[in-house]
Amino acid sequence: MSHSKRVAEWSCAPTGIAQAHVVELSQHLVAEESAEWSLLCLTANDDETGPTAGVSMADHTSQIRRSREGDPEGRRLAKRQASLLEEAERVACALIVLLERARYPTDRVSQLVSDLAREQRAALQKAYGRIEPRTRFKSDASHPLHSRRSIVHLYLDESGLSFPENNASQGFFALGGVAIDEEEGSKYCQRADDIKVRFFGRKDFAFHEPAMRHRKPENRKGVRIDYSFGADKARQEEFDKEIGQLLEDTQFVVFGVGIRKEAFREDFVEKELDPYLPTDVYSVALTFLLERFVDYLAHSVPQSMGRVTLESIGSREDAFHQLQYARLLLEGSQWVSDRAFQARLETGLRFSTKSGSSPAELADVVARDLFEWVRSECKGAPKWWEILCSKVYVRGDGLMGKFGIKVFPDADIRDRIEEHRRQCGAMLPPK
Repeated sequence: MSHSKRVAEWSCAPTGIAQAHVVELSQHLVAEESAEWSLLCLTANDDETGPTAGVSMADHTSQIRRSREGDPEGRRLAKRQASLLEEAERVACALIVLLERARYPTDRVSQLVSDLAREQRAALQKAYGRIEPRTRFKSDASHPLHSRRSIVHLYLDESGLSFPENNASQGFFALGGVAIDEEEGSKYCQRADDIKVRFFGRKDFAFHEPAMRHRKPENRKGVRIDYSFGADKARQEEFDKEIGQLLEDTQFVVFGVGIRKEAFREDFVEKELDPYLPTDVYSVALTFLLERFVDYLAHSVPQSMGRVTLESIGSREDAFHQLQYARLLLEGSQWVSDRAFQARLETGLRFSTKSGSSPAELADVVARDLFEWVRSECKGAPKWWEILCSKVYVRGDGLMGKFGIKVFPDADIRDRIEEHRRQCGAMLPPK
């Protein structure tokens, strides 16, 4: 029930009835909390009913052990927590009505209602968000370090803003990634250094896509790089040709997620169509991208471990990204289990700064081209798009996480999305 509906419901009741309900719900919450551990010990199944009388403690322990088979530990507790949070939200909504009648500020209680709703969604995701066991990803070890697998680096970069804003041209967000092994990453750095020295006389800087695209001078961290080459058109074209050749010659795999923020807000945040989906743009993009990266790692020969690196933005932002990553490894997503993430990804994100040649420069190019493509409603062809599309991860029909690029939501442009997948090699049936 929405917040507004609850307020309307309580406002229709006499004050005495509303107060009585608040007292009754509060007492019920206390009783629920004190009985929670008893319910956990006495309930053998996921439903709320079960034999509770005449059962020994040894039988209880055996029942709990059996109930965990095929069910992540803590799922039942998360289910109970979601139920309690829902009732707490009802009490808070009733409190808002009483405070409004008393003409007392309700801002903090309204914030409490929002916080309770968010925590309830998180508990619901943990309780119901995925089905165990997941057998499509098989692993020879529970911890990737035990098998001494080689490292595949995934460099991520973003384009656009991950939070809502009024500017319609910024109604999109793109998270781009490139997967590359250590040997190929070293080769890329050598080639990039060579280009930088030949065109700029130095290599102590990172290529920056926006300035390269617009062919304009840039001063970053005290280093001035003139991508306009003094308005020399021939030199500009020569530089673009070298960059294009660098992209073609480097062996990497493209991943990316483009979020259409307005449609996401209307269809999935406000309408709550999917209670298991994160409600912030960055978390959704990271989830979708890492689901596809894990699919790639699971079907690569030889098996490798993924190491994810982001550009460091700031201590607070880095901590937030680390938190979202940790949640995926601990809880999994709706389609990929926590064990699949844990078995193939290094524990913890890594952060770097752009101060020299690095494969992170490739991710910068991917993120920007993906942003431009999504902003064109998947009709355009950004500067390096043709080269990048030839390197997109694709397996089989490209459905259900088997294609490296995800645009979300895409219900109204599905035909264009499927055609793009065909062009990239997905074995989809013809229209």
